[in-house]
Amino acid sequence: MGVPAVETDESPPGLAEPASLSPRAERKLAQVIEGARAVIVAKGFEGASVDDIARVAGISKATMYRYFPDKAALFQAVMSRECARQAGAAVEICDCSAPIETLLVDFATRHLGFVLSDFAIDSFRTSVAESARFPALARDFYERRISKAREALMRVLAAASERGELAVDDPGLAASRFLALCKTDLFFARLFGMRGPFSEAEIAEHARGAVGAFLRIYRPPDRGR
Repeated sequence: MGVPAVETDESPPGLAEPASLSPRAERKLAQVIEGARAVIVAKGFEGASVDDIARVAGISKATMYRYFPDKAALFQAVMSRECARQAGAAVEICDCSAPIETLLVDFATRHLGFVLSDFAIDSFRTSVAESARFPALARDFYERRISKAREALMRVLAAASERGELAVDDPGLAASRFLALCKTDLFFARLFGMRGPFSEAEIAEHARGAVGAFLRIYRPPDRGR
């Protein structure tokens, strides 16, 4: 895919150092990414055309190509920003001093709200489907969302274990088990198109059930099962 002639405003130095962009270039970049996000959520990666993305973003294709060489790179940027935002929301939980049950219900609700969303489901499908051609997409999805959520949860579990609220010898294994309990059939029902979006009430109920099952495994004997 050739790169069209660029417009006259300054060219950004690249995505590796977004802080070095001028305010105007940063606004343009955000405009491109938000437009791409809207189109990709609506049509999926394969169905999202460069023309549609440029139209929704309100920019020219020349401007878009100045920031991203192709649609795959643009998709990765969209997914990275969204996953980073969601991971940040999960990390915020680590600063709380609430009882572990409250922390875990909050964590599970936030996590499920993301992984069951249209955007996350489409991102997961695309990352798996395109992993052979674009391995960076799958790796980025894993590192910036799945791995970040697990790391945040590990800190919560380790702190609760130190306080005596949990009996956790291996925070990594416990975190993986908790994330698996959160997803169970809800995630696969969405992934395979068996269900549409879940309501907030359904997500909250499932989050409480996952936490209850987890605590029956990891709560110390003297605190009851």
